[in-house]
Amino acid sequence: METLWSEFTQSWDSADESQAVWPISALCTEPSSELIYAGDMSGRLTTYTLFEHQEPLQRHTSFQCSHTPIRQIHPFGRSHMLVRSDNTLQVRTSGGIKVFEKSTTPNEAFTASAVCEKGKDAFVCTSAGAASLLNLERGSVVKRFTIGPSTVSASLEKKNGLLVTATAQGTIAYRDLRSSIDVVQSVDAFGSSVGDMVQNDSFVFACGSMVDPTNAYKVIPDPCVRVFDIRKLTKPVSVLDLGEGATPIKLWNVNDTLWICHDSGYVESRVVGPAVDWQEVGSGYAEPALSEYAYVSAFCAAPTGKAALISDTDGILHVWSEDSGVESGDIPRISVKGNVPEEVIPTYSNADDEQLLGIDFDDESVSLSAVGLGPVNARLLSSLYDRRLYDIGRPINKVDPSITGNLRQIDNVGYMFNPRKGKRNQQIYAVGWRTKWREGAAAGQDDAELTMGRSKFLSQQQRRHGGGSKRTDSRSESTQLGAHRVGSPALSQSKASRNADIADLTAQISIGNLPPKHLQRMRIEYSRFGVEDFDFSLYNSTKCSGLEGDIVNSYANALLQALYFCEELRTVVLSHSATDCLETYCLSCQLGFLFRMLETADGASCHATQLLQVLADRPEAAALALLEDENGKPSDGTSYAVLVQRLLRFVLEQANMECMALSASPGQYPESGQPQAEGEQQRIIEQIIGFTQYTNTTCPQCKITQSRSSHVFATDLEPPQGTSGLAALLAGGSVSAKRAEMMRTGKRTSIIELIARAFSRSGTTRAWCADCRKFQLLQTEKYITSVPQGYLALNFPIADQTFAGASATASSTAAPAATSSINAAGSGGLSVGVGGSSNVNTAADAASQMASSWQTPLPTEFCMTVGSDDASSESTTQSSNRVQVHPVRSTDETGKAEADLRPSSTFKLVAIISSIRDTTRGPEHLVMHTRDPHNAESWLLFNDFLVQPVPEERVIGLNDWWRVPSIAIYANADRSQLAEAVGDITRRFPYKISTRILTSPRSVLDRPVSYRRGNKGSVNPGKASRNHSRRNEAIPLTKSEAELLVSGNFKCALDAEFVVLENAKMEVFSDGTQEQHKPPVHTLARLSVVRANGGLLHGLPFIDDYVEITRPIADYASQYSGIYAGDLERGTSPFKLSTMKEVYKKLRLLVDSQCIIIGHGLKHDFRICNIVVPPTQQRDTMVLFQTSTYIRPIALRFLYWFFCHKCIQTREHSSVEDAHATLKVYESYIKSVEEDPEHNISNVLDNIYSLGSQLGWKIPDDKPE
Repeated sequence: METLWSEFTQSWDSADESQAVWPISALCTEPSSELIYAGDMSGRLTTYTLFEHQEPLQRHTSFQCSHTPIRQIHPFGRSHMLVRSDNTLQVRTSGGIKVFEKSTTPNEAFTASAVCEKGKDAFVCTSAGAASLLNLERGSVVKRFTIGPSTVSASLEKKNGLLVTATAQGTIAYRDLRSSIDVVQSVDAFGSSVGDMVQNDSFVFACGSMVDPTNAYKVIPDPCVRVFDIRKLTKPVSVLDLGEGATPIKLWNVNDTLWICHDSGYVESRVVGPAVDWQEVGSGYAEPALSEYAYVSAFCAAPTGKAALISDTDGILHVWSEDSGVESGDIPRISVKGNVPEEVIPTYSNADDEQLLGIDFDDESVSLSAVGLGPVNARLLSSLYDRRLYDIGRPINKVDPSITGNLRQIDNVGYMFNPRKGKRNQQIYAVGWRTKWREGAAAGQDDAELTMGRSKFLSQQQRRHGGGSKRTDSRSESTQLGAHRVGSPALSQSKASRNADIADLTAQISIGNLPPKHLQRMRIEYSRFGVEDFDFSLYNSTKCSGLEGDIVNSYANALLQALYFCEELRTVVLSHSATDCLETYCLSCQLGFLFRMLETADGASCHATQLLQVLADRPEAAALALLEDENGKPSDGTSYAVLVQRLLRFVLEQANMECMALSASPGQYPESGQPQAEGEQQRIIEQIIGFTQYTNTTCPQCKITQSRSSHVFATDLEPPQGTSGLAALLAGGSVSAKRAEMMRTGKRTSIIELIARAFSRSGTTRAWCADCRKFQLLQTEKYITSVPQGYLALNFPIADQTFAGASATASSTAAPAATSSINAAGSGGLSVGVGGSSNVNTAADAASQMASSWQTPLPTEFCMTVGSDDASSESTTQSSNRVQVHPVRSTDETGKAEADLRPSSTFKLVAIISSIRDTTRGPEHLVMHTRDPHNAESWLLFNDFLVQPVPEERVIGLNDWWRVPSIAIYANADRSQLAEAVGDITRRFPYKISTRILTSPRSVLDRPVSYRRGNKGSVNPGKASRNHSRRNEAIPLTKSEAELLVSGNFKCALDAEFVVLENAKMEVFSDGTQEQHKPPVHTLARLSVVRANGGLLHGLPFIDDYVEITRPIADYASQYSGIYAGDLERGTSPFKLSTMKEVYKKLRLLVDSQCIIIGHGLKHDFRICNIVVPPTQQRDTMVLFQTSTYIRPIALRFLYWFFCHKCIQTREHSSVEDAHATLKVYESYIKSVEEDPEHNISNVLDNIYSLGSQLGWKIPDDKPE
């Protein structure tokens, strides 16, 4: 007789009554207790007990496990459970006590887990394919292996060593854990993906999805449950047909009963076994009434088979049981061992307790500690488990093998020589051991293979080579003149061999399915000498310079490098930067300054600090969310792959407006903001990159067509067909899974087809029709009429805009998550989800699906043709301008190419920007690949300051899960017309900074002299007005000096003062050691340059500029800089202020004019000024007085006192005084070399170090005459 079932109770619960109810995402019961375990989307786990019929569930315990949704709960042992969320894997007791926890990065979420029957071992895998076998008793990892990404379900049987896994591609595989993890048997169970899978002793049951027979572009749930024999995996033993329209999404196995839960909430059971009818329907069923837009979010059946638990996305938990128990008033049993017969439960009274314990409980003076501890069988809570004890503290420092080699043993006691490196019985620990230990340096996560085992710090390299191998000769002037880094043949030969080693290294495939070392995030380490001590040359053996990445918003480095290798764009912005541009925050000028620095750096490391500061000061950048927040992450939580696409459009649009004057004919300079008239010549930036797109909008009612044109700098590619994902199956979303569709086709769309679609698009949009005077569904056609003559930028679709940049998960809130997913799907992104399972993939899974969807490599070149196939036939506007993109024809197709009379243009790949999901050193970063400018057949990798050659197959291959392409730049092979336009600009606006900025200095910040604080109440204002061209203490260059500067024979002495924008970030440990995590951020405050060419004006300054700083200043360092509060602010400064751009332009002019620059500590000064000066133009007095014997850097104050017998910096620092003192010291150096050419400067150094050692390098109070 059929058993009737009905709903016993339904309930909903919330941790806070003022908060909304979170949908339950995981359900389970425990065989040894009457508890119901429910984990919700907020990461909270709650246990309930049944009370009475139609009464709400009673909460037993509730605690927060994680901040991401709980995906699965595995009970094991006695009152223990394994809880899996997106980013954590925890073992907890039913009371909420955490036993141990394992975690993963936000980009590599846990996707499947399983626990063996005895509860001693567990299996877990991540979206990246990394899997682990855990021992739950010890909380340790037994084995690590790789099984491949997209695993959605798993089952573990430790007795036979069998692991069954199911993937999102519809494959079920058996793996043997006893010998290896290799696949023993596998079968393609479903045409699309596996939704859920369960296993018993003999069979494996699975449900999933398939391709719609009537529509190859649509994926629908498979209405069948497939049964496989656990011994032989070849084909299904049976197929349980659930009827047309069935949508099974959840399976649960209890003894010989298989429970099947449908999307609508309907639950049915089937009797399974080797000798039964597979189509026999079981007695248990449930049919809860869900709301219109709700669907099942979790399901489980009680181990007794007497109850079924169903939860929906409205947060309601439905409990169904047999009617027989409900009618008798009994509570349905959930567990097998949970109920205790009433006759065995002892009853006590207070009298019995008083008689037994001898304590009067009514006496308040009696302490409760007098109550003894009764007999217990379980371990007490106060008892510490062995697995909860963790070893912390400093690791043991290994003794030097050279010391232990001299060990002698006498009476079992070892004696060895003490090298006296520290105190008695003291071990010396290196500073920064905690960081190396924490980051896993011992596990091979350092950069030893990138640096070829060499030290990263120049100071350590000098000590290892006898105190200064880089300064083997005396520091004569001729030594600095020939100090080219690649001058010697031996050095060139060593670099060539190192390039070959690097090419072999980068050709290797990454181990463990992780990014290789050269693609991981590059980090700068800091010694006590600052960032100048870091040897960047270890990471770059080419002539191309990299950009440092420890600066805010330095994610733009990859884009800046890609734009630099666009030759025509580089030429135009260089020409613009040399003009008299008055815009303070001009991005084109900053691009020109950066490109000029990269041109002249000759492989030395550079940084784009000044450009990135200007970008941060632009209000449009903040409005477009192009900036990073204080934590160094995108401000709106998007991915860097999407952020760099926004930045590309912004930079090109700004450059198009700022370089508009260059495009005009001679004498014609259009005003900024004026729209381009029809038929007017294109602006130069528009000619260089992008294309003109025409849009026709037609109203189907009035047949009126409106046309407009716009310039597109970067076009977006559509997502490739053949990728799967649900449209709205997200955390807490209230969209029914019946409406969620998975898009899959049998044939993958190639990248060349996607490029062709990007130029010709049609669709419909609801907009206002002016003729009909109402909203209509307008038809739009977008097309182009000609092939781009310059560069073509392609934006790749990004699966999820939050997968890497944000630390929050996609399911932090219910409604916003669903909205963002729908928006992402509508804008070209992929929605997230697998089948109908509640195991909703995270954003990392979506990115992994997108990365794996690019099955074909990126084409290195292709041909583009614009026009109809049949020019004589009548066709629409779009068809007559149809874009055809095809691979480059081979020589066998020459005849066919000659028959086609339409012009065809060939585009070649020049650069590609990719996002690297680095799981070992950070969430995400960007890298850039480009063709080697010296060899077009080879490729270079730019990963911040790391520059290395890479093989072409590693550049165009897009099948790595950790690499997501973002931007690809192609160049037209025939750019002759563009070359003529750019050549005309270079003839009219050559890159040559005018000397007027030094002969007649002006600033946009200049105001009438009477308004400056120093001239208020001036008795003779006419005298002040005659000196209007003088900048503070500076005397402008004369005409003859300007001619000398242009000739390249000019000499000057320089000094700069700086202020601190951000203080250094230090970590102080309990043992007193300190470690610098980030150096202080300096900026230029004052620049002074004095003449060094002889004559009447010798030693007088011609540049003395104070820089206006609008950012908050953390430390003026007045004792060392001579700058005080208010000196750098407009309106309060007593000095004439200049902008950073104006000061930098003057310094750029000196460097471009091959001027010899004298200074003290020029490396530090030039680095903060953000400029690279060739070594042949530097005369650094700090380096001149250093040799391999004397390596101590001597202060300028001591050198000036030694040679000139005078003191400087007695009151406060002045850059003019320091520059003049540097010039005097350099002249004394030249004089000493000329007087004793045989010994050069060695005798003078002996005297300096002898006197310095006697005085402790301090100047005596009495000034010698």
